[in-house]
Amino acid sequence: MVDVDPDTLLEWLNMGQGDERDMQLIALEQLCMLLLMSDNIDRCFESCPPRTFLPALCRIFLDECAPENVLEVTARAITYYLDVSAECTRRIVAVDGALKSLCNRLVIVELSSRTSKDLGEQCVKVLELICTREAGAVFEAGGLQCALTFIREFGSAVHKDTLHSAMNVVTRLCGRMEPQDQNLETCVKSLSTLLEHEDKYVSDGALRCFASLADRFTRRVVDPAPLAKHGLTGELLRQLASAAGANERSTSSSATPDAKTNNTSVSTIVSLLITLCRGSPAITHDLLRSELPDAIEKALQGEERCILDTMRLVDLLLVLLFEGRQALPKSSVSLPRGGGPGIRRFDGSSERSHRQLIDCIRSKDTDALIDAIENGGFEVNFMDDVGQTLLNWASAFGTLEMVEYLCERGADVNRGQRSSSLHYAACFGRPAVAKVH
Repeated sequence: MVDVDPDTLLEWLNMGQGDERDMQLIALEQLCMLLLMSDNIDRCFESCPPRTFLPALCRIFLDECAPENVLEVTARAITYYLDVSAECTRRIVAVDGALKSLCNRLVIVELSSRTSKDLGEQCVKVLELICTREAGAVFEAGGLQCALTFIREFGSAVHKDTLHSAMNVVTRLCGRMEPQDQNLETCVKSLSTLLEHEDKYVSDGALRCFASLADRFTRRVVDPAPLAKHGLTGELLRQLASAAGANERSTSSSATPDAKTNNTSVSTIVSLLITLCRGSPAITHDLLRSELPDAIEKALQGEERCILDTMRLVDLLLVLLFEGRQALPKSSVSLPRGGGPGIRRFDGSSERSHRQLIDCIRSKDTDALIDAIENGGFEVNFMDDVGQTLLNWASAFGTLEMVEYLCERGADVNRGQRSSSLHYAACFGRPAVAKVH
């Protein structure tokens, strides 16, 4: 398409009655081609600015009479805008009802219709991109329940990358759920099922979701027993027991991505079990009367990382059994805000070194990092042997949530022998992280 008049394009996008629908579809296809093929996106944004075109695209989604083929191309155009600039998310969120309409499309997919299926998949991509900036707005629009329904009902019939994108949406949104949320039980039931999903990316994502939920319960000082209503602890023990076999198979290639992923999963499983036991006497009671001894015995036959992580759990259980719950350090005082030394009782034993904390940062395991600092009493301003702090590492390789958490806990942004955390964020092209500092 050559020399399209932007005003005419925008006018056609706003059509939608009778024969005008064909003109609207033509305008959408042309806009997609412009965004996709432009060799100068700045010039393209000048001619088709997001401030006027994105609201027009959102209004198409709000049109109850819009056919699915039109909506699919509309979702594609929105995706192209978001691919180019994440700042476009605020334009979409600003349109009342747009996010809710996008979310609802995930639960009304007709698998017998190729167009309907393509529309659902494209909406998943849009929500995944929006969640990078506006996860809270997507959560408020019901995105978590819709994404879980999409995975449960249609996950086996869509492309694998779409399934993974839907799981990314769920993972980002789970951290927003409060203990008193009316949808909690439905969410827990769905996640418990996904823990056994045949796709490891999905099952690992469900595990991270439970870790986020457990952390939320801990922060709100609420017993996390509701999380275990649908067989969570039994599945965690099964995965812990099988971790030894998986690690043995990967011993010969311990540096492979699969081996590293398995090590991260073991750490997440153990950290989650520890969080659950710390917060819930009922879960601890049931766990001690389950297949726990067998799971521990098998896990201790694995490689070193698996053994050390398992011993953290054993250490906690011994404290609970022989000294009682009152012997546990309070997470709120385990690390003073000023960065002084905290209590290092069971969860921060010598087995879990600061090198492993750095591994957590590099693997973007936010929950494991928070668990180690809050429950293990690790120093947030710790500096490694090359003069880099945890905040330095997080600014370069970690998640935005890690940086926010470390700053909240009193990490010094100017500390570090080589450079400051702000410098690392700038060098690695992470403006969102730099803004936190």
